[in-house]
Amino acid sequence: MTTLGQRIREHRRRAGLSQEALARRMDVSRQAVTKWESGQSAPSTENLFRLAELFGTTVDLLLPSEEADAPAAEAPPPLWSRSRRRPRVLAALAVTAGYLVFYLLGRILWCPLEDSSLLGWLLWERPSGGESYLYGWLLSSGLFWWAMALSALTALLGRYRLSCTTCAYFLIGFLMGLVLGPHPAGAAMGHGHYGWAFWGCIYLLSLPMGLLAERAGRKGVTFASRRGRLLAAGLVLCPLLSAVLAALAKAP
Repeated sequence: MTTLGQRIREHRRRAGLSQEALARRMDVSRQAVTKWESGQSAPSTENLFRLAELFGTTVDLLLPSEEADAPAAEAPPPLWSRSRRRPRVLAALAVTAGYLVFYLLGRILWCPLEDSSLLGWLLWERPSGGESYLYGWLLSSGLFWWAMALSALTALLGRYRLSCTTCAYFLIGFLMGLVLGPHPAGAAMGHGHYGWAFWGCIYLLSLPMGLLAERAGRKGVTFASRRGRLLAAGLVLCPLLSAVLAALAKAP
């Protein structure tokens, strides 16, 4: 009779996941997955349902027909146990560091250091020059800090794909707004600069796309699979298409 551990291993291999990759998606250690597959322990009820969802099956089909000899189910590790906390904290710190590097680059490029202390330049100096409009708008509106908090928080909660998507779309939206935003003819909104519209449109798109990537990840879809490659293509093409449409709407 096929055991629960053998079925987990078969579904894992069919999904193209290593034991380490499955452990990351389940928020458990790789040793826990090894014990499940070898029959030394069994997933908790909560983890059984998560495995079934990830593999695109049901618990009834995942479980063997006879449970008499099944080992006692192990209790899931606490939400903030060391094995689950460390990678999340590191990811959140990495995301925060990325945003702060972007912040410092903007300061270096668009904020004059003359007649200002280092602390004043770092915190209060206003960007100058037409090319700094979008950077200054993100800071003055507070959207820069909200975007950083959202990306860091989702990483801290283990939603790595959503965090990466919001980070990537933030940068893509900024670059496209920087290049395509200036409107020489002038406009009532944005003082002749549409960078805010490009950035806002693309960044808002990051939320549904990031959630879609998260859902695919929970179903075991890897970027090496056919569905994963289609998802990756969609993640890249969506902001580009959005920028094209925004550019066409901006054109006189």
